Amino acid sequence: MKIVKTCRVKLVIPEERKQDVLETLRQYNFAVNFCVNKAWEPKRKIIDRHELHKLTYYPLQENTNLSATLVRSARNRARDAVRLCVVRWSKRRRASKPVFKPFSAIQLDDRAVTVKSRECTFSAINGRVKAKYRLGSHQKKILDNPNCEFRAGTLSYNGRDFFLNIAVIKSAPIKETGTIMGVDLGINNIAVTSTGKFFKAGVLNDKRRQYAERRSKIQRKGTRSAHLLLKKMSGRENRFARWVLHNISRRIVEEAKRVGASVIAMENLKGIREHTKKCGKSHRRRMSLWAFSKLQKFIQYKALEEGIDVQFVDPKHTSQRCSKCGHICQSSRNGSVFRCGACNYCAHADYNASKNIAYLVQEGKSSFLDRVACKPALNQEPVMVH
Repeated sequence: MKIVKTCRVKLVIPEERKQDVLETLRQYNFAVNFCVNKAWEPKRKIIDRHELHKLTYYPLQENTNLSATLVRSARNRARDAVRLCVVRWSKRRRASKPVFKPFSAIQLDDRAVTVKSRECTFSAINGRVKAKYRLGSHQKKILDNPNCEFRAGTLSYNGRDFFLNIAVIKSAPIKETGTIMGVDLGINNIAVTSTGKFFKAGVLNDKRRQYAERRSKIQRKGTRSAHLLLKKMSGRENRFARWVLHNISRRIVEEAKRVGASVIAMENLKGIREHTKKCGKSHRRRMSLWAFSKLQKFIQYKALEEGIDVQFVDPKHTSQRCSKCGHICQSSRNGSVFRCGACNYCAHADYNASKNIAYLVQEGKSSFLDRVACKPALNQEPVMVH
Protein backbone atom coordinates (compact mmCIF):
# COMPACT_ATOMS: atom_id res chain seq x y z
CA MET A 1 0.00 0.00 0.00
CA LYS A 2 1.22 3.52 -0.89
CA ILE A 3 1.42 6.01 1.99
CA VAL A 4 1.58 9.76 1.34
CA LYS A 5 3.14 11.88 4.07
CA THR A 6 3.74 15.63 4.02
CA CYS A 7 7.18 16.98 4.92
CA ARG A 8 7.29 20.75 5.50
CA VAL A 9 10.68 22.34 4.82
CA LYS A 10 11.89 25.92 5.13
CA LEU A 11 13.33 27.31 1.89
CA VAL A 12 16.49 29.39 1.62
CA ILE A 13 15.71 31.59 -1.38
CA PRO A 14 18.39 33.89 -2.87
CA GLU A 15 17.81 37.48 -1.80
CA GLU A 16 17.60 38.73 -5.39
CA ARG A 17 14.72 36.30 -6.18
CA LYS A 18 12.50 36.89 -3.14
CA GLN A 19 10.51 39.67 -4.81
CA ASP A 20 9.93 37.41 -7.82
CA VAL A 21 8.52 34.71 -5.55
CA LEU A 22 6.29 37.18 -3.69
CA GLU A 23 4.99 38.56 -6.99
CA THR A 24 4.33 34.99 -8.14
CA LEU A 25 2.21 34.43 -5.02
CA ARG A 26 0.27 37.66 -5.64
CA GLN A 27 -0.41 36.95 -9.30
CA TYR A 28 -1.26 33.30 -8.67
CA ASN A 29 -3.90 34.20 -6.07
CA PHE A 30 -5.21 36.98 -8.34
CA ALA A 31 -5.62 34.26 -10.99
CA VAL A 32 -7.43 31.96 -8.54
CA ASN A 33 -9.89 34.72 -7.55
CA PHE A 34 -10.40 35.60 -11.23
CA CYS A 35 -11.31 31.96 -11.97
CA VAL A 36 -13.63 31.80 -8.95
CA ASN A 37 -15.46 34.93 -10.16
CA LYS A 38 -15.91 33.40 -13.62
CA ALA A 39 -17.15 30.10 -12.14
CA TRP A 40 -19.50 31.80 -9.65
CA GLU A 41 -22.40 32.58 -11.97
CA PRO A 42 -25.73 33.70 -10.41
CA LYS A 43 -27.79 30.79 -11.76
CA ARG A 44 -25.16 28.04 -11.75
CA LYS A 45 -21.61 27.30 -10.70
CA ILE A 46 -19.10 26.19 -13.34
CA ILE A 47 -17.19 23.15 -12.09
CA ASP A 48 -16.32 21.65 -15.48
CA ARG A 49 -12.58 22.00 -16.03
CA HIS A 50 -12.75 22.44 -19.82
CA GLU A 51 -15.50 25.06 -19.66
CA LEU A 52 -13.64 27.05 -17.01
CA HIS A 53 -10.42 26.71 -19.03
CA LYS A 54 -12.03 28.35 -22.10
CA LEU A 55 -13.26 31.27 -19.98
CA THR A 56 -10.04 31.98 -18.09
CA TYR A 57 -6.88 30.66 -19.77
CA TYR A 58 -6.22 33.35 -22.41
CA PRO A 59 -7.31 36.34 -20.26
CA LEU A 60 -4.89 35.19 -17.54
CA GLN A 61 -2.09 34.66 -20.06
CA GLU A 62 -2.57 38.27 -21.18
CA ASN A 63 -2.97 39.87 -17.74
CA THR A 64 -0.39 37.97 -15.67
CA ASN A 65 3.23 36.88 -16.05
CA LEU A 66 2.50 33.36 -14.81
CA SER A 67 3.66 30.31 -16.72
CA ALA A 68 1.04 28.12 -18.40
CA THR A 69 1.57 25.49 -15.68
CA LEU A 70 0.76 27.96 -12.89
CA VAL A 71 -2.27 29.30 -14.78
CA ARG A 72 -3.67 25.77 -15.03
CA SER A 73 -2.88 25.17 -11.35
CA ALA A 74 -4.75 28.37 -10.37
CA ARG A 75 -7.75 27.31 -12.47
CA ASN A 76 -7.81 23.86 -10.86
CA ARG A 77 -7.58 25.34 -7.38
CA ALA A 78 -10.50 27.67 -8.09
CA ARG A 79 -12.57 24.83 -9.55
CA ASP A 80 -11.89 22.63 -6.50
CA ALA A 81 -12.93 25.46 -4.14
CA VAL A 82 -16.18 26.10 -6.04
CA ARG A 83 -16.91 22.38 -6.34
CA LEU A 84 -16.50 22.01 -2.56
CA CYS A 85 -19.18 24.67 -2.06
CA VAL A 86 -21.53 22.81 -4.42
CA VAL A 87 -20.94 19.56 -2.52
CA ARG A 88 -21.65 21.28 0.81
CA TRP A 89 -24.89 22.73 -0.54
CA SER A 90 -25.96 19.29 -1.76
CA LYS A 91 -25.60 18.10 1.85
CA ARG A 92 -27.54 21.15 3.11
CA ARG A 93 -24.44 22.65 4.69
CA ARG A 94 -23.40 26.29 4.55
CA ALA A 95 -20.82 27.57 2.07
CA SER A 96 -19.92 31.02 0.78
CA LYS A 97 -17.96 32.26 -2.20
CA PRO A 98 -14.24 31.43 -1.77
CA VAL A 99 -11.82 34.36 -1.54
CA PHE A 100 -8.05 33.86 -1.60
CA LYS A 101 -5.66 36.29 0.10
CA PRO A 102 -2.67 37.70 -1.86
CA PHE A 103 -0.17 35.44 -0.09
CA SER A 104 -2.22 32.25 0.18
CA ALA A 105 -0.29 29.05 -0.55
CA ILE A 106 0.06 28.01 -4.18
CA GLN A 107 -0.20 24.47 -5.52
CA LEU A 108 2.75 23.15 -7.54
CA ASP A 109 2.48 20.06 -9.71
CA ASP A 110 5.39 17.94 -10.99
CA ARG A 111 5.96 20.30 -13.92
CA ALA A 112 6.08 23.40 -11.73
CA VAL A 113 8.55 22.06 -9.16
CA THR A 114 11.47 19.63 -9.14
CA VAL A 115 12.04 18.17 -5.68
CA LYS A 116 15.35 16.70 -4.49
CA SER A 117 16.55 15.63 -1.05
CA ARG A 118 18.39 18.90 -0.30
CA GLU A 119 17.09 21.47 -2.79
CA CYS A 120 14.32 22.23 -5.25
CA THR A 121 13.60 24.38 -8.27
CA PHE A 122 10.16 25.82 -8.97
CA SER A 123 8.41 27.93 -11.55
CA ALA A 124 8.17 31.67 -10.84
CA ILE A 125 8.01 35.02 -12.58
CA ASN A 126 11.29 35.81 -14.44
CA GLY A 127 12.36 32.17 -14.54
CA ARG A 128 12.68 29.17 -12.25
CA VAL A 129 13.98 29.68 -8.70
CA LYS A 130 16.54 27.36 -7.12
CA ALA A 131 16.20 27.07 -3.32
CA LYS A 132 17.97 24.98 -0.70
CA TYR A 133 16.29 23.52 2.39
CA ARG A 134 16.87 24.35 6.03
CA LEU A 135 16.27 20.98 7.67
CA GLY A 136 15.93 19.50 11.14
CA SER A 137 16.94 15.97 12.08
CA HIS A 138 13.38 14.63 11.62
CA GLN A 139 13.10 16.10 8.12
CA LYS A 140 16.54 14.77 7.13
CA LYS A 141 15.49 11.28 8.21
CA ILE A 142 12.41 11.43 5.96
CA LEU A 143 14.15 12.95 2.92
CA ASP A 144 17.18 10.63 3.15
CA ASN A 145 15.05 7.48 3.06
CA PRO A 146 15.96 5.69 -0.22
CA ASN A 147 12.56 3.96 -0.30
CA CYS A 148 10.66 7.26 -0.57
CA GLU A 149 9.51 9.13 -3.66
CA PHE A 150 9.06 12.90 -3.67
CA ARG A 151 6.14 14.64 -5.32
CA ALA A 152 4.96 18.20 -5.75
CA GLY A 153 3.31 20.08 -2.94
CA THR A 154 2.43 23.63 -1.93
CA LEU A 155 4.54 26.76 -1.61
CA SER A 156 3.56 29.04 1.28
CA TYR A 157 4.71 32.29 2.91
CA ASN A 158 4.09 33.26 6.54
CA GLY A 159 5.16 36.90 6.28
CA ARG A 160 8.79 36.11 7.02
CA ASP A 161 9.83 32.74 5.56
CA PHE A 162 8.96 30.56 2.59
CA PHE A 163 7.99 26.90 3.04
CA LEU A 164 7.51 23.96 0.71
CA ASN A 165 5.20 21.10 1.64
CA ILE A 166 6.63 18.01 -0.05
CA ALA A 167 4.47 14.93 -0.63
CA VAL A 168 6.60 11.94 0.41
CA ILE A 169 5.36 8.59 -0.94
CA LYS A 170 6.49 5.23 0.38
CA SER A 171 5.21 1.66 0.37
CA ALA A 172 4.07 -0.21 3.48
CA PRO A 173 2.59 -3.73 3.62
CA ILE A 174 -0.78 -3.94 5.42
CA LYS A 175 -1.27 -6.79 7.91
CA GLU A 176 -3.69 -9.42 6.63
CA THR A 177 -4.90 -10.72 10.01
CA GLY A 178 -4.97 -9.48 13.57
CA THR A 179 -7.29 -7.88 16.09
CA ILE A 180 -9.42 -4.75 15.67
CA MET A 181 -8.82 -1.90 18.11
CA GLY A 182 -11.68 0.56 18.42
CA VAL A 183 -10.93 4.20 19.31
CA ASP A 184 -13.65 6.56 20.58
CA LEU A 185 -12.81 10.27 20.30
CA GLY A 186 -14.34 12.79 22.68
CA ILE A 187 -13.94 16.21 24.27
CA ASN A 188 -13.16 15.29 27.91
CA ASN A 189 -11.39 12.04 27.04
CA ILE A 190 -9.74 12.89 23.75
CA ALA A 191 -9.37 9.19 22.94
CA VAL A 192 -10.40 5.90 24.54
CA THR A 193 -9.33 2.53 23.11
CA SER A 194 -11.21 -0.75 23.27
CA THR A 195 -8.17 -2.14 25.10
CA GLY A 196 -9.00 0.17 28.01
CA LYS A 197 -6.55 3.05 27.56
CA PHE A 198 -7.94 6.51 28.34
CA PHE A 199 -6.20 9.63 26.98
CA LYS A 200 -7.35 12.71 28.89
CA ALA A 201 -7.87 16.06 27.14
CA GLY A 202 -7.45 18.14 30.31
CA VAL A 203 -4.05 19.68 29.50
CA LEU A 204 -5.04 20.60 25.94
CA ASN A 205 -8.47 21.95 26.92
CA ASP A 206 -7.06 24.01 29.81
CA LYS A 207 -4.38 25.52 27.56
CA ARG A 208 -6.94 26.39 24.91
CA ARG A 209 -9.26 27.96 27.48
CA GLN A 210 -6.36 30.12 28.69
CA TYR A 211 -5.59 31.23 25.15
CA ALA A 212 -9.30 31.95 24.50
CA GLU A 213 -9.51 34.17 27.60
CA ARG A 214 -6.34 36.03 26.63
CA ARG A 215 -7.58 36.48 23.06
CA SER A 216 -10.87 37.92 24.33
CA LYS A 217 -9.04 40.54 26.42
CA ILE A 218 -6.60 41.49 23.65
CA GLN A 219 -9.31 41.74 20.97
CA ARG A 220 -11.08 44.45 22.97
CA LYS A 221 -8.09 46.78 22.47
CA GLY A 222 -8.27 46.67 18.67
CA THR A 223 -4.79 48.15 18.13
CA ARG A 224 -2.23 46.98 15.54
CA SER A 225 0.08 45.72 18.29
CA ALA A 226 -2.84 43.70 19.67
CA HIS A 227 -3.42 42.20 16.22
CA LEU A 228 0.26 41.18 15.94
CA LEU A 229 0.17 39.67 19.42
CA LEU A 230 -2.94 37.63 18.50
CA LYS A 231 -1.15 36.30 15.43
CA LYS A 232 1.85 35.29 17.55
CA MET A 233 -0.40 33.59 20.12
CA SER A 234 -2.22 31.67 17.40
CA GLY A 235 1.07 30.17 16.23
CA ARG A 236 2.01 29.11 19.77
CA GLU A 237 -1.41 27.56 20.42
CA ASN A 238 -1.37 25.61 17.15
CA ARG A 239 2.15 24.30 17.77
CA PHE A 240 1.24 23.16 21.28
CA ALA A 241 -1.94 21.45 20.05
CA ARG A 242 -0.04 19.65 17.27
CA TRP A 243 2.60 18.48 19.76
CA VAL A 244 -0.07 17.05 22.10
CA LEU A 245 -1.98 15.37 19.26
CA HIS A 246 1.20 13.89 17.78
CA ASN A 247 2.07 12.36 21.16
CA ILE A 248 -1.42 10.93 21.69
CA SER A 249 -1.60 9.49 18.16
CA ARG A 250 1.84 7.89 18.59
CA ARG A 251 0.77 6.22 21.85
CA ILE A 252 -2.48 4.98 20.30
CA VAL A 253 -0.57 3.35 17.43
CA GLU A 254 1.91 1.86 19.92
CA GLU A 255 -1.05 0.38 21.83
CA ALA A 256 -2.38 -1.11 18.58
CA LYS A 257 1.03 -2.69 17.90
CA ARG A 258 1.16 -4.06 21.46
CA VAL A 259 -2.12 -5.96 21.05
CA GLY A 260 -1.29 -7.10 17.51
CA ALA A 261 -4.05 -5.08 15.85
CA SER A 262 -4.33 -5.13 12.07
CA VAL A 263 -7.11 -2.51 12.07
CA ILE A 264 -7.74 0.68 14.05
CA ALA A 265 -11.44 1.60 13.92
CA MET A 266 -12.76 5.13 14.45
CA GLU A 267 -16.02 7.01 13.88
CA ASN A 268 -16.62 9.05 10.74
CA LEU A 269 -17.23 12.44 12.37
CA LYS A 270 -17.41 14.63 9.26
CA GLY A 271 -20.08 17.30 9.57
CA ILE A 272 -20.61 16.72 13.30
CA ARG A 273 -20.25 20.45 14.07
CA GLU A 274 -23.25 21.17 11.82
CA HIS A 275 -25.47 19.59 14.50
CA THR A 276 -24.43 22.10 17.19
CA LYS A 277 -26.21 25.19 15.77
CA LYS A 278 -29.02 24.97 18.33
CA CYS A 279 -26.69 24.24 21.26
CA GLY A 280 -25.54 26.78 23.84
CA LYS A 281 -22.60 29.11 23.27
CA SER A 282 -20.25 27.29 25.67
CA HIS A 283 -20.95 23.92 24.03
CA ARG A 284 -20.40 25.36 20.54
CA ARG A 285 -17.07 26.81 21.69
CA ARG A 286 -15.99 23.44 23.09
CA MET A 287 -16.99 21.72 19.85
CA SER A 288 -15.07 24.26 17.77
CA LEU A 289 -11.91 23.52 19.78
CA TRP A 290 -12.31 19.74 19.39
CA ALA A 291 -9.44 18.68 17.12
CA PHE A 292 -10.81 15.24 16.18
CA SER A 293 -10.03 15.57 12.46
CA LYS A 294 -6.37 16.39 13.00
CA LEU A 295 -5.99 13.58 15.54
CA GLN A 296 -7.60 11.10 13.14
CA LYS A 297 -5.20 12.14 10.37
CA PHE A 298 -2.19 11.73 12.68
CA ILE A 299 -3.40 8.29 13.81
CA GLN A 300 -4.08 7.26 10.22
CA TYR A 301 -0.69 8.04 8.73
CA LYS A 302 1.23 6.70 11.75
CA ALA A 303 -0.81 3.48 11.66
CA LEU A 304 -0.32 2.98 7.92
CA GLU A 305 3.44 3.36 8.37
CA GLU A 306 3.28 0.38 10.76
CA GLY A 307 1.16 -1.68 8.36
CA ILE A 308 -2.06 -1.15 10.36
CA ASP A 309 -5.18 -0.34 8.38
CA VAL A 310 -7.57 2.42 9.55
CA GLN A 311 -11.32 2.11 8.98
CA PHE A 312 -14.16 4.52 9.77
CA VAL A 313 -17.66 3.53 10.87
CA ASP A 314 -21.03 5.27 11.16
CA PRO A 315 -21.18 6.90 14.64
CA LYS A 316 -24.94 6.29 14.94
CA HIS A 317 -25.84 4.65 18.30
CA THR A 318 -22.21 3.85 19.25
CA SER A 319 -22.75 5.69 22.55
CA GLN A 320 -26.23 4.23 23.19
CA ARG A 321 -25.63 0.59 22.28
CA CYS A 322 -24.62 -1.99 24.88
CA SER A 323 -21.35 -3.60 23.82
CA LYS A 324 -22.31 -6.77 25.70
CA CYS A 325 -25.87 -7.56 24.55
CA GLY A 326 -26.40 -5.05 21.71
CA HIS A 327 -29.45 -3.37 23.29
CA ILE A 328 -29.87 0.27 22.18
CA CYS A 329 -31.46 2.82 24.51
CA GLN A 330 -30.80 6.56 24.79
CA SER A 331 -31.32 6.55 28.57
CA SER A 332 -28.59 3.93 29.07
CA ARG A 333 -25.96 6.67 29.03
CA ASN A 334 -25.82 9.20 31.86
CA GLY A 335 -22.79 11.44 31.47
CA SER A 336 -19.68 9.27 31.62
CA VAL A 337 -21.55 6.20 32.93
CA PHE A 338 -23.18 3.60 30.68
CA ARG A 339 -25.63 1.16 32.28
CA CYS A 340 -27.61 -1.19 30.04
CA GLY A 341 -31.32 -1.37 30.84
CA ALA A 342 -31.54 -4.90 29.41
CA CYS A 343 -28.57 -6.83 30.84
CA ASN A 344 -27.44 -4.32 33.53
CA TYR A 345 -23.89 -4.16 32.07
CA CYS A 346 -22.07 -1.12 33.50
CA ALA A 347 -18.95 0.56 32.12
CA HIS A 348 -17.45 3.94 31.28
CA ALA A 349 -19.51 5.35 28.40
CA ASP A 350 -16.50 6.12 26.20
CA TYR A 351 -14.99 2.68 26.79
CA ASN A 352 -18.32 1.06 25.88
CA ALA A 353 -18.44 3.16 22.68
CA SER A 354 -14.89 2.17 21.68
CA LYS A 355 -15.86 -1.52 21.90
CA ASN A 356 -18.95 -0.88 19.77
CA ILE A 357 -16.77 0.80 17.14
CA ALA A 358 -14.52 -2.28 16.99
CA TYR A 359 -17.56 -4.58 16.73
CA LEU A 360 -18.97 -2.53 13.82
CA VAL A 361 -15.82 -3.17 11.78
CA GLN A 362 -15.96 -6.88 12.61
CA GLU A 363 -19.64 -7.01 11.58
CA GLY A 364 -18.70 -5.36 8.28
CA LYS A 365 -16.30 -8.17 7.32
CA SER A 366 -17.61 -9.97 4.26
CA SER A 367 -16.94 -13.57 5.29
CA PHE A 368 -17.18 -15.65 8.45
CA LEU A 369 -13.43 -16.47 8.25
CA ASP A 370 -12.58 -12.74 8.13
CA ARG A 371 -14.76 -12.12 11.19
CA VAL A 372 -13.00 -14.92 13.08
CA ALA A 373 -9.53 -13.75 12.02
CA CYS A 374 -10.19 -10.12 13.04
CA LYS A 375 -11.63 -10.11 16.54
CA PRO A 376 -11.93 -6.89 18.58
CA ALA A 377 -9.05 -6.17 20.96
CA LEU A 378 -10.72 -5.79 24.37
CA ASN A 379 -9.69 -5.31 27.98
CA GLN A 380 -11.95 -5.56 31.01
CA GLU A 381 -9.85 -3.22 33.16
CA PRO A 382 -9.60 0.27 31.64
CA VAL A 383 -6.42 2.25 32.40
CA MET A 384 -6.36 6.04 32.65
CA VAL A 385 -3.54 7.78 30.73
CA HIS A 386 -2.99 11.48 31.43
